Amino acid sequence: MTVLQIPKVEEDIVEFAQLMPSYVTIKEVKKRWGKGQEDIFPVTQFEKLWGDVTSVDNLRSGYIEVNRLRGQQLKEVAQLDSWLKDGSAEYINSLCLWD
Repeated sequence: MTVLQIPKVEEDIVEFAQLMPSYVTIKEVKKRWGKGQEDIFPVTQFEKLWGDVTSVDNLRSGYIEVNRLRGQQLKEVAQLDSWLKDGSAEYINSLCLWD
């Protein structure tokens, strides 16, 4: 891709993104300062759920079944048990080089 094509690609991405719905999520984020001090800040997160791409008119889309062994996201300590049981931990470990 040449440098001249990049603005066109960016334009097309923005145009396509405007066809999809946006979602606003209010969350609380902890900032830990150390020594037991922490603050909780409300934040606003704007999201586009790319699964919504199937709702865009005149766009042929589909899904491909893939192997689940790709390491599920681990976002909370409470997910550790299922992460270990579903093989995610073992799979991620197999990708690492340990000394």
